[in-house]
Amino acid sequence: MKNLLLAENAFYLPLFLVPAHMLLRYSYQKLVTHIFRNKKTAHKISESSFYCLQYLVLTIIATTILQTNDVHWFNLESLYAEKLHTSFQPLHAFYMMGELSVYVSAFIFMFFESRKGYGDFIMNVIHHIITISIIAYAFPYKNYNYSVAVAHIHDFSDVFLEFSKTIFYLGYEKASQYTFLAFAVSFIIPRVFVFPTYLITPYWNGKMDATLRKMDPAIDVLATYVPAERKVIPFALSGIYVLNCIWSVAIIKMAIGMFTKKREWGDIREKSEDSQEKPKNE
Repeated sequence: MKNLLLAENAFYLPLFLVPAHMLLRYSYQKLVTHIFRNKKTAHKISESSFYCLQYLVLTIIATTILQTNDVHWFNLESLYAEKLHTSFQPLHAFYMMGELSVYVSAFIFMFFESRKGYGDFIMNVIHHIITISIIAYAFPYKNYNYSVAVAHIHDFSDVFLEFSKTIFYLGYEKASQYTFLAFAVSFIIPRVFVFPTYLITPYWNGKMDATLRKMDPAIDVLATYVPAERKVIPFALSGIYVLNCIWSVAIIKMAIGMFTKKREWGDIREKSEDSQEKPKNE
C-alpha cells in the first residue's frame, strides 16, 4: 500500500478503493435501512446520510491538505506554487484517487438508487463523467493542490445538502429548512462566484501567467502549462460551472418556495408523488 501512495503508482489505488467504497456503502445503507425500517423514507435516509458522511470525510482531508500546504482559494500564488516546486505528498495520492474512486462508485450506484428518478439525473451523469475525467487528466500534470482546491470548493457544500436531506427524511422539516439555507449559501457563493474567478478564468485572462512570472521571472510559462493542459482543464471546469449555475437557479427556487409556502418543502428534482410525500416526525 505504501508504494501505491507514490505519484507514479497512485493510479492503481482505485483498483482497491472502488470495490472497498462500494462494499462500505452497501453495508452501511443496509444497516441504516434496517434501523429505520419502520419509516417509508428509510432508504433515502441511508443514501443521504452516507453521502453526508462521505463528503464530510473528503472535506476534512482536503482541508488538512490545503492548510498543510498553505493553499487558499483566493491566493493564486498558492494555487500555482506547485508548478515551481514539487509539493506532492502521499496524502495527495490518497485524496485524489479517493475522490476518483468515490465518483466512479457513485456513477455505478446512481443507476440503482432512488435518485435515478430525479429531474436532473442526466445532468448528474454528465457531472460525474466530467469530474472523473478532470481528476484522471489533472493528476499526471501534477496539479495536486489546485485539484484539491477545486474538489474542496465543491464537496463541502454537499455536506450541508445531504445533512439537510437526512433530517428532512427523518421528519425534522423545520430544522432542515435552516440547514438547507446554509447549503444554499455554501453552494452559490463559492461555486458561482469564487470558482470561476480564481480557478477557471486565470487560465484565459493572463492572471495565471502573470502570477507565475511574479513568482519566478525566468519561468517558461508555456512549458510549465502545456497547451493541452491550458485548454482541456479550464474547458472541463467550465462545464462544471455551467451545471453549478443551473443548479443554483433550482436552489433559489426551492428556497423561495420554502418560505413563501407555495409548495411543500422537499427536493424539487424528485419526480414522483411518492418521493414528494412529506415525512412525518414519529
